[in-house]
Amino acid sequence: MKLNKQQEILQFIQNKLENEGYSPSIREIAEEVNLKSTSSVQYHLNNLIEKGLLNKKANQSRTLTSNRLMTSFKSVPVVGEIAAGAPLLAEENKIGEISVPQEKFNNNLFALKINGDSMVDAGIYHEDIVVIDKGIEPKNGDIGAFMINETEATVKFLDTISGKRYLIPANKSYENQEVNSNIQPIGKVVSLFRDI
Repeated sequence: MKLNKQQEILQFIQNKLENEGYSPSIREIAEEVNLKSTSSVQYHLNNLIEKGLLNKKANQSRTLTSNRLMTSFKSVPVVGEIAAGAPLLAEENKIGEISVPQEKFNNNLFALKINGDSMVDAGIYHEDIVVIDKGIEPKNGDIGAFMINETEATVKFLDTISGKRYLIPANKSYENQEVNSNIQPIGKVVSLFRDI
């Protein structure tokens, strides 16, 4: 199973802590996981800290500590592209896989690659990968994946305006779409992955 950059970084830090008793420097991490810029390393470290997988003392070097020993990961299939713009044909063909921490894994998860820019103001960009839990039906205010006419899929906010339910983009260039019998929820978006 191929590890993503954050998993590689976490594993390297955990190995260094276990074997040498201190954390690696930013430059050592960059060299180990083949990142050219230390700011890319810092971006991934900040994400790992936000996820609760690492701790760091402010303004001190080599103070990274792991919150758990060797987090295990499980694979979630990436099954094609989903539109964030005009809906796109949702062909359920597996194009790869992405790893999620085991404690966040369940059998209802699958991932889709975003195609389009209708959710940019919600921080979801073209070519991001969203993880969807098909066991959770999106509620008002949630970002969900929806099937349109049983052939096209899209990612949008779900909300109620004046008593009617709408799929709402997070980009002023796109219009709200009223939910009707041709629109069925697929599941709630629960995670987002981005390569930098």
